[in-house]
Amino acid sequence: MKWNLSVLTALVVTVALSAIAFAGPVKTHVAEFAVTGAPNSQELKVTLQGILSSRLSPDIVTLVEKPDQAEFLVIGSYALFGKMFSMDILIKNTKKDSVVKVFEQGGGEEDVIPAIDRLAEKINAKLLKNAAIAVPAIQTTSTAAVQPAYILPTEPSSKNTSDSWSSPPLEGVFSSIATGRVLHSDTRELFIAGDQTIRAYLINKNDFKPIAETTIPAPGKILAIDTADLDKDGIPELFVTVIDREKPASRVYQFNGTGFAVVAENLPWFFRGIGTSVSSRKIYAQEIENGGSYYGDVKELSKSAAGFTTTGPQKLPRIGNIFNFILLGNTSQNDTYVVLDEDGYLVVHSSDGAEVWKSSDKFGGSELFFNSKPRKHARLKNDLQRRSFLEQRITILKDGTLLVPRNEGSFSFGNNRSYDKYALYGLEWNGAVLKEKWHTRTSPGYLADYAFDQASGEIFLLEVVKKSGIFSSGKSVVSITRLY
Repeated sequence: MKWNLSVLTALVVTVALSAIAFAGPVKTHVAEFAVTGAPNSQELKVTLQGILSSRLSPDIVTLVEKPDQAEFLVIGSYALFGKMFSMDILIKNTKKDSVVKVFEQGGGEEDVIPAIDRLAEKINAKLLKNAAIAVPAIQTTSTAAVQPAYILPTEPSSKNTSDSWSSPPLEGVFSSIATGRVLHSDTRELFIAGDQTIRAYLINKNDFKPIAETTIPAPGKILAIDTADLDKDGIPELFVTVIDREKPASRVYQFNGTGFAVVAENLPWFFRGIGTSVSSRKIYAQEIENGGSYYGDVKELSKSAAGFTTTGPQKLPRIGNIFNFILLGNTSQNDTYVVLDEDGYLVVHSSDGAEVWKSSDKFGGSELFFNSKPRKHARLKNDLQRRSFLEQRITILKDGTLLVPRNEGSFSFGNNRSYDKYALYGLEWNGAVLKEKWHTRTSPGYLADYAFDQASGEIFLLEVVKKSGIFSSGKSVVSITRLY
């Protein structure tokens, strides 16, 4: 009986500890820093806020936009004295009205980021202690199976995820990715782009080799790249969406294996490729008007000897634009569109524009934007620029599954966004609801973009693993995972 009582006691304790361990992260608001003594104080107050927020552990903290939504307020100040600086943090418990203080100091600009990293560790520890959050125990590999990369409600054997690969870290933050030709069974062309640079690589499971690079003139900014073989000559074109002084100035390149050749420039459209192979992919185009609003219909782009033209307007729902829609196909004699709205919800519309269904969870999430002049009402708030954020790609797989990314761990302060973890979701439309079929494990980092190849079943992920900061250009990684 004593032995049974001991076992029962142990079970009760285990259950209690499990409940504590999974008590979720606390809602925390990180305020703009108060900055004194620095010449660029207006910019620095938001920059320091963003860097610190991105360093807080998502296991401990859920970042919220407004102070009145938070359980804890993190209020920071930065003071510069000659070459020395001090960063002081107040952590306020809004429920108990208590305050905890932590600080870091250093000398020189090169010590700012390390000091913020140290501050974040202290804040994480204080929140962990004051919020009474317990960290889940680590299971030993001798008694627990390794968690699969994909969590599947049904048919877990239908996904092979052991075949994966990642590139070495790439210096800089890149925002867009596109696949090129498959040259032989193990090697293919791959393109990635940053704000003004496009790079071409040859990639296989053993190598990631840079081949060529090209840049666009300043002050132009690359928003997206896509590949398609519109003229069916076996050599895909690279469609580059460019914004230049608030107007589209897009370009088309052809890559010959060693370098980029300009096919067309200063085109008046934004581009988006839809389709899972280079040979069959369609390129859609749309214009924008002053103020950053999308203008006119989304149309299909075609190429001829005379140049590029647009035809076949898509009658999208009112909230649809070139970057946030996908056509599910003909369902009950009606084209069914899925759109990611500006708040991140998936909305299904029939061809007449009527809303059929809307998700309760948010998806997508992008840090990529272009600036434009604000409308009159925004100018009254002293906003000098309006940021128009792009959205994540939505892809339809060969079995009809809708592939949608979800970036999380975000905070939004006015024009600022930051994400620090992501997952991919496979959804199925049954005529009434979009139902989840599977999703990947949540991975650390920000998913900037992805490309999918139907023939190989591979998804190419462009991940930002270190954000750019005051003294760092950031780091990106290309990863490949096989979906089937």
